Amino acid sequence: MSDSTSSTDHSGHVDQALRLRWPVAIAIVLFTISYPANDFYGAESDTDIGLGLFLGYVAIAVATAITVFSVVMPWAIHRQRVGAVALTLSVVGFLLAPGFWTGVPPAVAAGGALLGWAGVDAARGRRLSQAALVIGVLAVIANVYSYAIVFV
Repeated sequence: MSDSTSSTDHSGHVDQALRLRWPVAIAIVLFTISYPANDFYGAESDTDIGLGLFLGYVAIAVATAITVFSVVMPWAIHRQRVGAVALTLSVVGFLLAPGFWTGVPPAVAAGGALLGWAGVDAARGRRLSQAALVIGVLAVIANVYSYAIVFV
């Protein structure tokens, strides 16, 4: 009986995470491409970023978001490996935050945080999920901070 309560709570977090994954993915892609877009469109002088390089950044940001939010996240939830996968994504997103402009770290960090949220009440890997949620949120903040340093 207690297992059904635990799985019901877990299911609620999973459902919330799955509902939020596309809004989060879109916000992360827009955040990620804003840096090269600003460099491409907002530059007062010639820059080293042309249309091809800008589109390359956009493609990397979109591909990373699609991979994290539509492949990795459902796979981890289905296989009940939420905690370990979430923690891995969060740590990688945190460590790579200084290279946020590459298009990879923000999506990986946000994916780790959201996947961590999905598993905060899971029967298996709960502590890993909780750690992933905290580290993932810190990783997103680190990515935003790295972005802010460039423009301040």
